[in-house]
Formats: sequence, structure tokens, C-alpha cells
Amino acid sequence: MKALISPALVGALLAGLPASRALAQAAPNNKPFEEFSQIERDAAKAAARKAHFSSFRVCGDPGNMPFSNLAEEGLENKIANVIAKALGTRATYFWRPYIERGMTRQTFDTNDCDILMNVPAGYESALTTFPLYRSTYVFASRKDRAYDFKGLSDPRLKTLQIGVYELSAARQSLADHGVVNNVHVHEVSHDGDLTPEHQPWRQVQEVADGKLDVAAVWGPFAGWALAQGAPLAIQPTNLMDDVIPMEFDIAIGVRKTDAIAKYAIENALNAHKDEIRKILEDYRVPLVECSDCLVPGTIKAHGIYTAPMVSAEEMEKLRRERPAVTRKQLDDWLADGADVDGEFDNAVLASDNKRLEYLLGKGADINKRDPQGYTPLTAAVRLGALSTTEFLLDHGADVEAADSDGWTPLLHAILRNDAPGIQLLLSHGANVEASAPGGFTPVAVAIEEKKYDAAKALVDSGAKVDQPVGAKKITPLMIAASEPPPESRVQKLTQSLNSVEIARALIAKGANVNAVSVDGVTALMIAAARDNAPMIGLLIQASAAADMKSSDGETAREIAVKNGGTSAARMLDLFAKTSTK
Repeated sequence: MKALISPALVGALLAGLPASRALAQAAPNNKPFEEFSQIERDAAKAAARKAHFSSFRVCGDPGNMPFSNLAEEGLENKIANVIAKALGTRATYFWRPYIERGMTRQTFDTNDCDILMNVPAGYESALTTFPLYRSTYVFASRKDRAYDFKGLSDPRLKTLQIGVYELSAARQSLADHGVVNNVHVHEVSHDGDLTPEHQPWRQVQEVADGKLDVAAVWGPFAGWALAQGAPLAIQPTNLMDDVIPMEFDIAIGVRKTDAIAKYAIENALNAHKDEIRKILEDYRVPLVECSDCLVPGTIKAHGIYTAPMVSAEEMEKLRRERPAVTRKQLDDWLADGADVDGEFDNAVLASDNKRLEYLLGKGADINKRDPQGYTPLTAAVRLGALSTTEFLLDHGADVEAADSDGWTPLLHAILRNDAPGIQLLLSHGANVEASAPGGFTPVAVAIEEKKYDAAKALVDSGAKVDQPVGAKKITPLMIAASEPPPESRVQKLTQSLNSVEIARALIAKGANVNAVSVDGVTALMIAAARDNAPMIGLLIQASAAADMKSSDGETAREIAVKNGGTSAARMLDLFAKTSTK
């Protein structure tokens, strides 16, 4: 998650950007890269060529080979060293296990590190470089078995013992083809550094050891085993499914405002392309054709997928279908010294409610934080596991218990844009006004983070629509007005609402369209600065006063003209003419 609402947000929105100041403005600030003008982007590129870096702080996974480990033996560690050296510094690490890639809230937002080495290109929570490479899921099997599967409908896949990662495209695709009962699920875990057997790549080793027939895994995991001499055959799966994507471009992520770092890293990558290629080849990463990648491969690419990605409902179904851990297994583990609370955390990750109920009977603490600082309820919310969330609430989980950073389950549901999860938490007593760290209300967080389905759920549930936040006393309507004009066709692919529709919902609940911030600006002035004509139309129709002036003595139209907002100025002129008739 990017930093919460900046105290300087409104001031930044109303400030012009003279070309002579572009270089200074291109430096990391509160402006996301997606809002940079071409002048600013060019200036950031120029600044990157001259920038001095005193550090290269990597957010590293302490136990997830072949990517990264505490001994810095992974390919990410090697690539980070190449980049850092090119920038005139060295790589240092903040170690944090990654259950999901890009845990920006406990890395970027806490200023513990600045670089995410292995994220999907275009990752929503970060600003990413161009792709370093594209890889694919694969079937890994012993070479002497000579399977050579003909596709996901190959009947042998329903009889062989197949290893899959708990939340993976390969598992979803196999399930869609009826391969469920014979799969062995490698559960998400927190402790790959402490227990190497829990690292996802180890299923490939189980294939090499004859314990499994096949592992359907992310290609680099299989390549790593192959690089260590395992007698394996690797068969790409990216052409076997036209619905679920099996190939992904991998990039490096920085904060969404850090354009100079992005360009500096790209310069270093381009200058050391051959070294990066050698690292990937040494780790036997399966490389797919990719014209945009630093290191293109030779495995045939699938191309554009037109079908939707895996939904939360499908992932929930996958969790329900996973092979159950038996009571005997649990008893054996506990007898061998397993921690009952640790097993409870694992059961939450597996959304195994029967296992949870049994472990509660064994004394598990339903509110104890896991090693990452999350309570079981927060962990379930983060996974979008509604049934497990409801189970925990019904069995006494504290709906307001925050994680180690002060974030409640409701705030985590907001970050997932999970309207059903929000409604479930509110129905069990969650406080719709409980502030996030920094004093920001849940509805302010939802709108600032562009989680509009979440924002609508909060507004509909009675959230205060005029509660100002931050030192500048910005209202939820002002935050909505600060967004660029909605790109409805693209946005509808990811959520059902946009900022104008949220503003309409706020106004319907009584939001004051003429509320003024500490800096003397209104929602209409902010929309004018953003050249957001649809927002201006909504606000004017709701009786926003176009003749009000900011602390600098400027009307909304004057602000629009100052910032080059031609659409905003035309809209304001249109309403002005209409009102005089």
C-alpha cells in the first residue's frame, strides 16, 4: 500500500508545474508515477543518469530459493548485487517472509527497504521496471518416466501423484480439468528460512526422490532443482490453458512515487544485460519468448489472455477442495512438539474450519498473532476466506484486534476491496469509524486507495461522509475529487465502481459539497486541478459553489486554467452559461 493521504495532497494538486522546475519535481515525492507528465518523466530519466545512491535496500525473503535466502544465494540476491554495484553502492537487506509478493505495507511504508526484486510487471502496489524475464509454470517429472503430457486433459494426470502449491495458477488449472483427488498441496507457510522443507521448490525435490510423480510448479523452482543435478524433465504448461494465465513477466518494484529509482535500475539492467542473462541461465530459469523483456527466452509464448483471471470465489473453492489434514496427523504433530498456535495459523491459511475447531479444543489461542504480526482473523481476511472469517468471528475472535502495525481486520478487508468481507466484519461489531494509524478513517483509506467497492460498502453501512482527516482536514469527497477522470472501460475489469460514483454515493448520504480544507480549497477546486470534468459536473449539479475562492484567491475555473485543465474549464464555462440563462 502506498503512503496514506499526504498532508500536502491538496497543495500539490493545486500547484502548477513550470517546465523549469520539472527536474526538482521529478524527484521522489507524493506524486505517483502514473500521474507524471511527459516532461516530468523525461526529467526523472535525466535525474536518474546523474543520481547518487548511498544504499540499495532490498526487501528480501529469508527462505525462498531459488530467489532469495539469508545466505544471499538466490538469483534475486545475485541480480541485486549487480544492480547495486552499477549504482555505486552495495545491496543490504530487510528480511521478511513473503506469503504474497509485494508486502509493501510492512516494507515500503515502514521505510525498512526500497526494492522488491521479484514482482509481476505492472504490479498494482508498486512502480515496476520493464520486465527482466518471462517464465511459466511447468510439469516437472523424473526424466526416466518420459511422460510428455499431451495437455491438461491427459488421463494420466488423474492417476499420478501430483504436487501443487496451495494458491497457484497450476493448481486452479488442474482442478478445472478434474485433477483434484490425487494432488498433494504444499501449504503456504511463514517459516521457509527456519524449515527449508517448507519452501515451495522442495516439491520438485520430492519428484526427484520418487515421492511424487509430478510437480506442477512455477518454472524457476523446477529449474533450480535441475541446476543442482536433479534427473528431471521439465515441460512448460503455458500453452495448455487458454483461460488461466500460466506465464508471467517478472520485474523489480519500487515505491509508486520513486521514478528516479525506477529509471536508474533500468539503466543498470541495460548496462549489465549479459550478467543478468548468465544468472538466469545458471539457475536454469525457464525463459519464455518476450519482446519487452531484458532477457527474452526461446520457450514459445502463449500471447494475450482474453478470459478473466482467477476469482476470489474460485480460490476459496480451491481451499475447500484441498486434501484435509487428519486428526491423527495433527495429534502426531502435536505429540512431536508442534506448537498448537502455529498449527492453528496453518489451518487458517488452509481455510480448514474443522481443523481450526479441533485445535481450539486443544487450547489454541484464537487471537494470538502469528510471526508476521497478524491475528488469525486478520490472516483469514487477507486471504479473502469468508467461511473461515465467519468461523473465527462465531468462535470469539476479537473483531477489533489489530496487527502489530495497528491495522484492524476491517482495514485489511478494505485493502482487498472486499465488500462481502467488510459487511461480514461490520455485522459482527467492527467499528466503521475505527481509525487507521495516522488517524485516517476507514472510508478515507478506501477512497484514497481506490478501493471503491469497499468505500461504497462503508458508506452504505453508515460511515461518516464528512469526517475530515489529516492535518489539512480533507473530507472523503475531496479525496474522491482528487482522482483523475475515471477510465471506465479499464476500471470495470477490476471493480464495479469509480471515483465519480463514490462521490455520488457520498453526496446522497449528505456530504457537504462546499466543505473547505485548512488550505481553503473545496472538492470542486480539487476536481478542477485534476481536469476531472465528470466530477465537476456531479459537484455543480449538487450545488457546489463555482464562485468560491481558495486561500490564494482563485476560483475553480482559474485553478483549472492554471493547471492546463481544458476539459474542466469548458465544463465550468458550460455550467456558468447555463446558470445565467
